[in-house]
Amino acid sequence: MRNFLKFQWSHGPRGARRAEWEALDAWLDRRYERSAPIEPLLEMFSRAGLGIAEVESMLRGGRANYPEAPQKAGALTEGLALDCLHVDHSVNYHIYVPGDYDSARAWPMVVVAHGGSAGRDLEFGSEAAIHSIDPFWIEEAGRHGLILVAPITDRGWGAIGYSILFSTISKVTRDYHVDPDRVHLTGHSMGGHLAWRCGINFGDRWGAISPMSGGYDYVKDKQVHNLCNVPGYATWGEDEPYQIREFNRAIRDWMDRHGYSWRQHEEARGGHEIFPDQIPGIARFFQEHPRDLYRNSVQARGGGAMEFNIPDAHPNWGMAHTWRSGRGIPAGTFHWLRLMPAAPGTSGDMDGQEVQAVNEGNNAFTVTSLNARRIRLYLHPRMVDISKNVVVTANHRIIFDSRVAPDIRTMLELAREFDDRGRIFQAAIDVEIEDDREVPEPTFA
Repeated sequence: MRNFLKFQWSHGPRGARRAEWEALDAWLDRRYERSAPIEPLLEMFSRAGLGIAEVESMLRGGRANYPEAPQKAGALTEGLALDCLHVDHSVNYHIYVPGDYDSARAWPMVVVAHGGSAGRDLEFGSEAAIHSIDPFWIEEAGRHGLILVAPITDRGWGAIGYSILFSTISKVTRDYHVDPDRVHLTGHSMGGHLAWRCGINFGDRWGAISPMSGGYDYVKDKQVHNLCNVPGYATWGEDEPYQIREFNRAIRDWMDRHGYSWRQHEEARGGHEIFPDQIPGIARFFQEHPRDLYRNSVQARGGGAMEFNIPDAHPNWGMAHTWRSGRGIPAGTFHWLRLMPAAPGTSGDMDGQEVQAVNEGNNAFTVTSLNARRIRLYLHPRMVDISKNVVVTANHRIIFDSRVAPDIRTMLELAREFDDRGRIFQAAIDVEIEDDREVPEPTFA
């Protein structure tokens, strides 16, 4: 274990005691246990005189203690076991840890999703994952100090794949001091599809994404709108199968017309492959784009239950999976905006909800909403003056005008729900919207 006092002064609140910090870590780790209520933790903080700013510093500072690096630094470790947190399935993952790794500071992480198909086995996935990162991503990891993680799937990258992805991230962020605002995602082929969909459904979890030789017609179904929430660097070949070139060109042209600051590369005479000469640029792009949860505007399209909680099926899998109760993967949040599930049978449930929310400055928010009746806005002092009234206007009508009190409970419960120590908001506003307006197409902000 590293010296706690050194870490305490470097990364955390100076008045925090080790007992409170470790209690916070333990409570976060027990996020699926009903027997882990928050009240004893809040009482402990109160007795120690810790306010919301000090608790935020503990969250941002990482864990009070990290183990000695479980895997050899400067080398690729293959085939580590992983149990999915959300569904009854187990897989493996590979990890590369920089040779100079030191848990006294937070490190960026790149998650690499391999290609293949939903019916392939773990042996194939393991080889595909290795070829996805070695040697080019390992070279960049050494250059930029990146932790590389390659989860392996034998169930594709659908709902079970999301569990594999986020379970791997949860495991690695407990073994290593990972900066939650510098987690980036890339993938090729089937992994490229995953990168696109993670930008659409989970854009607030990444600093940036890089889909390679993947994607569908996200312009036609308007899912491209959500991609304004996350920076990206897409690559594909001139000679791709499955209309991948046509789909990526359509996305590129639409993004260019709407001012998205994405980078798009089509490899002349290239096929369905990873282009090694693009990796250094993607690595730099990742370094230049940490996550910004407090961006000025967000765009949200979603519907249904607003979470993934039903496992995929495939005739070649030979088993029926069960999703664990209460462990759905949230998919309705977009940075500081959260959509709420609509009543069954309503337009918001059947046709989906669409919202554009803008922080206008001076504690004023403007919301344009279609089919969304209930939304939540998360707040942080980086976004508003918490000592003054916050005004929310929805569809040209003021629906909220009041002070909002900072709340440690709100902050901690959100971080625990997403298992994300960097998802920090100090307050929340729940509002209801009575009417509808057509939502304008987004521009990148």
